[in-house]
Amino acid sequence: MVNLGDQRADEQFEKEISAWFNNSTIGETAARLIEGTIDVDVVDLLERVKTPVLVVNFLPNAGLQRTQTLAAGIARAKFVTLPGSTNGWAGIGPMHDLVNAFLNEDPETRAVTTVSLARAYDSSFRTVLFTDLVGHTEMMSRLGDERGRAVLREHERITREVLKAHGGTEVKTMGDGFMASFGSVTKAVECAIALQRALAQRNSSARPEALEGFSVRVGLNAGEPIEEDGDLFGATVILASRIAARAEGGEILVADTVRGLCSGKGFLFADRGEFVAKGFEEPVRVYEVRWQASD
Repeated sequence: MVNLGDQRADEQFEKEISAWFNNSTIGETAARLIEGTIDVDVVDLLERVKTPVLVVNFLPNAGLQRTQTLAAGIARAKFVTLPGSTNGWAGIGPMHDLVNAFLNEDPETRAVTTVSLARAYDSSFRTVLFTDLVGHTEMMSRLGDERGRAVLREHERITREVLKAHGGTEVKTMGDGFMASFGSVTKAVECAIALQRALAQRNSSARPEALEGFSVRVGLNAGEPIEEDGDLFGATVILASRIAARAEGGEILVADTVRGLCSGKGFLFADRGEFVAKGFEEPVRVYEVRWQASD
């Protein structure tokens, strides 16, 4: 079930939803589905639904209450919120990945995830990862420029090696942290876990006379950032940065969008609740990736 709200769709929405229906069924069938369900109220029938259902909301305001009502009335419903544009449409790419992840949870529908659509606009969907070296300023003051820079160089070396191994693209480094992007949500989370494990291994194996240990926080968000001159901008990027700042040293925090797209992939998440990120009106729910669980 997808809540598209009551707002008028713009040209991009019409283009993407038309392409989706065109790849899913013939036009006549799609028209009948839309015409027959656009004004249907199924609230009284929800308790009769016994199969697993994915309920997706794109609208943070009015649409949220309606989709929460749907999810609450279905015994085996899974509720996910994806960030949408002003008209409530998050894009085919995120929706397609989310549906595939949901189908992958059930052995009977797992084969469906091998189906992909040839969509040029998929390339705009990215998972953005931020890292931040905890206590960087204090460390530089304590160690001095030379020793402090040696710590930063090692942090950079480890981070770049892990990014390369997991297909990540380094967007830029901010001295005490990195911004990277991934075409795969799964690869991004795997990279974050591998980075924390690599840093933990380095800290535990360091000799007493070696450089002191360091701690890094990681935050991830997924969406369609704006790309310009090799850099990424927009709400997706800003929220990823805010989430990283929310984490403690050694932690990985992800947006609910990332957790939803990783469903069924074997990751362990712990709900860390909601917070209002600076510059955002609506609360953001974040999850901690339990990367030490299998150690």
